[in-house]
Amino acid sequence: MRLLSGRTMGVVAAVVAAAAGPAVPAASAAPAPVRAAGAWTAALAPGSTAEFLDVATDQPISCDRSAASGTDHVIQQVTWECAGEPGSTTDVEQSGPMVFDPASSSGGVISGSVSGVNVRFAIDTLFGTCSGSISGSVSNAVFNTVTGEFSVPGGTGLSISNVDNCSGLLNDGDPAAFTATYRVVFA
Repeated sequence: MRLLSGRTMGVVAAVVAAAAGPAVPAASAAPAPVRAAGAWTAALAPGSTAEFLDVATDQPISCDRSAASGTDHVIQQVTWECAGEPGSTTDVEQSGPMVFDPASSSGGVISGSVSGVNVRFAIDTLFGTCSGSISGSVSNAVFNTVTGEFSVPGGTGLSISNVDNCSGLLNDGDPAAFTATYRVVFA
């Protein structure tokens, strides 16, 4: 992992969601950048959702609530509250930590990817439980040091596996994407 300017930022992520890197000075007329180091917490930005998407079938797993915590660039814990189609409930959980890997920084925006995504899902439907895993590394992760937002606008690089009883809506080997925007607060 490469540290930018020797300072790290932790954020969510994801899958996702988290970010790490240096606080980049803002222009004098702009708001001060988020001072990012050490422990942090994050929640979905107001009015946003987190969504995993089976790219091949266009089947989403949408989550209205999500929170995360970690230190520097490591996402130690992520929780999601997700709802399925009418008559179903959805459980989504991350196994193990994730890591934000910064690739570039410009104008207070740090771009990179999130590795270590290993999400298990179980969707209880009228027809039984559809379950499986989504894993890989999410590309297109961005942390804005001025706004304190970590976003993944359609991050790709994930794959669905271990699918059971999903009636062709989610399938082994299908590519998956993740989209979310989190508000990050450093301790």
